[in-house]
Amino acid sequence: MKRLLCLWLPDWPIQRRRIPALAPTAPRPGEAAGPAERVDTAGPVRLEQPVHLEQPIHLEQPVILWHTDPQRGRIVAALCPLAAQVGVRLGMPIAQATDLATMSGAVIEPYDRDADRRALQSLAIELQTELSPQTAVETLQRFKWAGRFRHDPEAILSEIQGVTHLFSEPCEVESTPHQRTTDPERAGELGLLAAAAKILNRQNLCGRIAIADTLGAAWALANHAVSESTRATSPGRPAHQFFIAPPGRTETALETLPCRALRLQGEIVATLDRLGIGTIGNLMRLPRAGLATRLGPALCGRIAEALGEVDEPLIAIAPQCEHSATLELEYPTDATDLIADRISRLIGQATTSLHPLHRGVLRMRCQLELTQHPTLVFETGLFAPTLDQSHLTTLMLGALQGHRLESLVIRITVGVTQHAALSSRQPSIFGPDFAASSHDDWTGQTEAARLIDALSGRLGEDAVRGVRASNDALPENAIIEFPMTAHRINRAVKRSGRGPTARQRSAAAAEQIDAPPPSVQRGFGQGPKTTDLGRRPIELLPDPQPITPIGDGDSGPGSGFPDRFRIRGRVEPVRQHWGPERIETRWWSGPLIRRDYFRIELENGSRLWIYYHLGDGTPAEADMEKRWFLHGRFA
Repeated sequence: MKRLLCLWLPDWPIQRRRIPALAPTAPRPGEAAGPAERVDTAGPVRLEQPVHLEQPIHLEQPVILWHTDPQRGRIVAALCPLAAQVGVRLGMPIAQATDLATMSGAVIEPYDRDADRRALQSLAIELQTELSPQTAVETLQRFKWAGRFRHDPEAILSEIQGVTHLFSEPCEVESTPHQRTTDPERAGELGLLAAAAKILNRQNLCGRIAIADTLGAAWALANHAVSESTRATSPGRPAHQFFIAPPGRTETALETLPCRALRLQGEIVATLDRLGIGTIGNLMRLPRAGLATRLGPALCGRIAEALGEVDEPLIAIAPQCEHSATLELEYPTDATDLIADRISRLIGQATTSLHPLHRGVLRMRCQLELTQHPTLVFETGLFAPTLDQSHLTTLMLGALQGHRLESLVIRITVGVTQHAALSSRQPSIFGPDFAASSHDDWTGQTEAARLIDALSGRLGEDAVRGVRASNDALPENAIIEFPMTAHRINRAVKRSGRGPTARQRSAAAAEQIDAPPPSVQRGFGQGPKTTDLGRRPIELLPDPQPITPIGDGDSGPGSGFPDRFRIRGRVEPVRQHWGPERIETRWWSGPLIRRDYFRIELENGSRLWIYYHLGDGTPAEADMEKRWFLHGRFA
């Protein structure tokens, strides 16, 4: 059973103003976020952290953020609690909010959605590095969930199954005032919560963290669970709030939460309120069939995801490159010559660790963090691995020329996203001049790879393509085109030295059973052998062209080979023919296709490759009139 963690940051646009920098900072001396002391074992476990920020940052002035609504104009998008105390509300016109904020000296600024997303992505990367590699920013849908004013991500999700033991402490973890737990899984989850709280403390952030068996349940607890401190009358609330649903008790943990905790549309929640269904527990007692009929399948799908009946995928963010280098510029700039020089230096630093491994770069990525716009990311691929810094710099700068810098650059990061072993070849002992003058050009392969890399960088990866053989039985699918600088990671397991598997043996036995005896000939003539020189044509038509046989009666298997064909309006007599060769697709590759191919020689000396379409045995195929097709021409 999976265990997932959800970290929700309430009022994220306001909290982002407390972050001192996007880069992770070092822990403060003496900072600690120990295990929680208080646990409520009734329903979902609620943990209250007694440790506050060492130096909490409070906004002395009210802060109001506004954005432009297509229909209502400038309205309030986010506000701090101080602004709410003077009467400002979400969605209020900014003119009214300004009048209320003038008396309290509030700070009014535009809402920067791009900056919020960049900061949340940076925090997710830090959590991915220190907590769990399977970390993602919450994925939004087309509609806004009930209770959400802004259609922007505010939560970070992580799959913690298999990593909690790394945060377990050898000592017992206090779970209640009267009992202690020695369960390593429970101790690991408590230690992981303490580690997450320490990261938030470094960033001066306040979050609500929940752990449950499903992604939907963790999100619902983090966003809508009621904590003990909220019920208390004391005005101060803890820095962080924790909620843990014990394994196997997801339904119990969700029972008292409101229906909007299932991430539903506002119309569905409004309908449930009119019907008097206020909690998830009341909703789950109703039959699913009736809910799907009256409120749509989306509601039943959310219930199934929250209970774990349907697996909800977690789209993890791309991990940081193992071989990378980052440079923080002294001052923001848009000078292309300076940026090009810094990229060249970073390429050398990023590839230094590949030299002792004898591996070269296959794909490289560059990120330019801008002052007022989203991060600019561009990458380049190579045909063959290399460590030539000048060649890599030329390709990266060529990729940069296809982008426009919308604002100033503040940070540059270069990383190797894919690398491979360098090919080892023995150069001539007399130097490259002697080798170039001889018949063995030992630099030919390198020059071809450089040409492919340069063309792909200028024209795009999809413009420079190669071909490889395919296992498809149809001749038109015998080869596959692929970008020559886009490499696939081969995950196949090599079976060198092993015999065929049971599945391969059964497939070979089925082919032998289906194959006709050697003495039996189907169709007309004799089929080609693999040793025939002219077994396949030089030219293959993009689309088979229908041709008409000329003769008495129906021409097909068992009725004799036609003597003449009408090809493109001309009657062509057939001098001789060879075949047939049966080509038939398998059932797992789609609709059944069966063809009998023939090689024919016409009276004028030209040789063609034609086939008789056998169909799949359905009535629609049996009524077809044009069953002969021209597919290729021999030289």
